[in-house]
Amino acid sequence: MPVANIHVLAGHPRPVLKQLLREASATFARVIEAPPDRLQVWITEVDPELYAIAGEPADEVLQHTPRAQAEIPLIRMALMEGRPVEMLHRVMAEMSAVVARNLGGDPQRVRVQIDHVNADRWAIGGVPASVARAAELATRRAAA
Repeated sequence: MPVANIHVLAGHPRPVLKQLLREASATFARVIEAPPDRLQVWITEVDPELYAIAGEPADEVLQHTPRAQAEIPLIRMALMEGRPVEMLHRVMAEMSAVVARNLGGDPQRVRVQIDHVNADRWAIGGVPASVARAAELATRRAAA
């Protein structure tokens, strides 16, 4: 269920964005202790003409300000409720560092939002996660 959407200004080279996807996915899975095949990470590119920086269109700002000093990437994550706050703080810090390192920016410019999702309000194949997870745990116990 864990998902992360990284919002950036359009214009980064594709190989950079692909590497960002790889590193962000690995970091996300490791820090929240989730199997990599259970999470998704994607990048949303925003048109610089439709993005304001200090009230000015980003395409105009980028004509006189380096991208790394202008862009403010946003990471939005959706996670099931119940993870320890220390884990949430760690994933915010590490994902910010990954984004900044890959895009050549400052981690202080990266913003992170975590949305908690109640297991009864998230479905997997139409089945509430609260039900799907209970069945999965029972299967694991039976196999042990």
